[in-house]
Amino acid sequence: MRLSAALKLIALLAVALAVGLVAAAKSMDFQRAKALISEQVQAATGRPLTIAGPLELRLGVVPRVIATGVVLGNAPGGSRPEMVKIERIEAEVALLPLLKREVRVQRLVVFSPDILLETDRAGRGNWSFASPSLASAVPASTAARDGAPAMRLTLREVRIKNARLFWRDGRNGSSRQANIPKIAVQADQNVAGRLAVQVVADTDGRVLEMGGRVDVPADAAKPWSLQAQGSFDGMVARAEGSVGDPLAARGMDLRLAVQGDELGKVVRFAGLVAGEAPPALGPFKLAGRLSDGQGALALTDLEVSAGRRDALLVSGRGAIKDVRGLGGVELALAVDSDTLAGLSRLTGTEVPPIGPLKLTGTLSGGGERWKLADIKATLAGSDAAGELALTLAGRPHLTGSLSANSLALADFTTPASKPGEKLTAKGLKADGGGRLFPADKLALAPLRALDAGVTLRASRLALAGVTLNAAVAEMHLRDGRLVVKPLQSGLAGGQVEGEASLDASGKVPALSLRLSARNVDLGRVVHDLGVEALTGGRTDARLDFRGQGESWRALMASSSGELVVGVGEGRLRNTAWDWAGGDLLVQLVGVLNPLSRSEDTTPLSCAALRFVVKDGVAVADRGIAVETARVNVVGAGNVDLRSEQLDLGITPRARDGLGLSLSAPLAGMTRLRGTLANPALSLSELGVARSAASAGAAVATGGLSLVGEALFDRLTADGNPCQTALGKVPEKKTGKGKGRKAEPGLLDGLFGR
Repeated sequence: MRLSAALKLIALLAVALAVGLVAAAKSMDFQRAKALISEQVQAATGRPLTIAGPLELRLGVVPRVIATGVVLGNAPGGSRPEMVKIERIEAEVALLPLLKREVRVQRLVVFSPDILLETDRAGRGNWSFASPSLASAVPASTAARDGAPAMRLTLREVRIKNARLFWRDGRNGSSRQANIPKIAVQADQNVAGRLAVQVVADTDGRVLEMGGRVDVPADAAKPWSLQAQGSFDGMVARAEGSVGDPLAARGMDLRLAVQGDELGKVVRFAGLVAGEAPPALGPFKLAGRLSDGQGALALTDLEVSAGRRDALLVSGRGAIKDVRGLGGVELALAVDSDTLAGLSRLTGTEVPPIGPLKLTGTLSGGGERWKLADIKATLAGSDAAGELALTLAGRPHLTGSLSANSLALADFTTPASKPGEKLTAKGLKADGGGRLFPADKLALAPLRALDAGVTLRASRLALAGVTLNAAVAEMHLRDGRLVVKPLQSGLAGGQVEGEASLDASGKVPALSLRLSARNVDLGRVVHDLGVEALTGGRTDARLDFRGQGESWRALMASSSGELVVGVGEGRLRNTAWDWAGGDLLVQLVGVLNPLSRSEDTTPLSCAALRFVVKDGVAVADRGIAVETARVNVVGAGNVDLRSEQLDLGITPRARDGLGLSLSAPLAGMTRLRGTLANPALSLSELGVARSAASAGAAVATGGLSLVGEALFDRLTADGNPCQTALGKVPEKKTGKGKGRKAEPGLLDGLFGR
């Protein structure tokens, strides 16, 4: 559009000059000629034309007409009054053809034109003149009169020297300047109607060189044919075909081929990104047929590719029925990558080295409505299929559904564990400050940018070594509020259900999560994690979490809710705990089952865990319990999610009737303290609860002996620690015929409560 507009301006001025030549040749009245030129240009364009300097005729073998200070006015409301300012125009005119009513301009030279092309806030260009066609620019004086033949205009050679072209976008205020040292259009003496075209320009230090030929038909009703090729900043382009009206850019039928060494250069030059140059995107190719036979400018037989397989290679085949409005798009897309690690240099963030990736689909639509259908994707051990639709009218809205036979989420976050790799209690990753929960702000901008309604289904969902089956998640996003409901899947023979919401519409994001698990085989779960520590152990669990904050650390520090886990009968494999290799868990196992060293397995009657969370502090009031065939274990304490400090006390007791006596240190309390990222047993505080009940012992151990004594006493009186941990404390009769009264909580007066 910009090039055609500039060419149209040159043609209009050339025709206007021809009118002046006719007037000058007839009357030699140059003032009248200047007025006639201005009159005809204004009639053709609706813009005023002034010639500030003299209009001269210099005689010779080939007379020359010279005009200086030529100015064409800008559109109303433009950024400056002048659209085109020309220092000087020289035209060499053949005399004899004038007798045959032909104005033959042998050579037209335009010196130092200053051209401004701009749009207003509505996107209207200043090159849109009052007259829609150059035909109206042909002056009446050249038309036939009284049966005389019409005046003809012929240009043999046109040269433009040292032009400056300014482009300004009134919608976003961006601007650009190009210097054009040379534009040459010259008739071929050997082929009638053929013109050779050459253009040399530079912008931002990048040089454009273009050359080709144009065949002008003798019959004005027939199209012009052309061939052109050019290069610009590592890009090479070719065009061949025909154009019905070149100056109006109508009646086109062209075969195009464009390729370049780096797509990032085109992205930057087109103004699609601001600031620093975009990362290397890779080479690109485009080929197709450009035509406007159906009214709109269309690109058919389109083949396009961009990128590299070591990062991301995107290719497509199809058509775009409306290039200017980017509508009627029908493209079969394919995306390939050997490894996604190459995307790290494009995104600026670390991308897991997984692959290969292969994605295909059909992109259709245009303008405000787009659809990607027939999606089929595979990435490492995952696959997906479905369709997505995006509506851009008003607030962007994404809808669709995706399903997968197998989806391995761990592939998208961290490298998968090697087969047989052992886990440790200290396998958690902490930041540089030793904190488990990061303080980085959550990336919530996408939630505020669009609305969505997407359903995800996975027949098999691998998550951190655990396999979920028949997983379903329906996500609804509106005005920054994300709701995932329902959220359900099968797990180890049981069922997991829940819902989640994240409200990012206000200044402080709020997260809510509710999950429940029923009849899950915990033995199978730990087996999938690579640990042969338990068989059986049907488990029910419930998680209720609420928090506010812009980071995970803030969310945890403000959290409230409850975590309850109940494990049924099973069998502990004692030797399996050796996988911890002297880690913290080995010491904990010695507390949970002090007799484990003498037996290969231990029957598990039940286990329970219950934490109540308020204002970022998770408290277990006798909320830790394990019942085995010979030993019961009870625990209590708190985890401060604000500071990530923990303080838990655990003590065992031999079950009645077994003839066992847990003497020191087995009968004492073990205190687990430290941080979530680095927990540690306070081994110096192991002792016999009864022997540590003195006031002196209480002072020496910081009050821990009192906790141990309380735990031991309550455990002695509690024959159902699992029920107690789950909050199902048996009610005791207060007397015959009287009501029942539950026991007071263990933590009453302990741990600062």
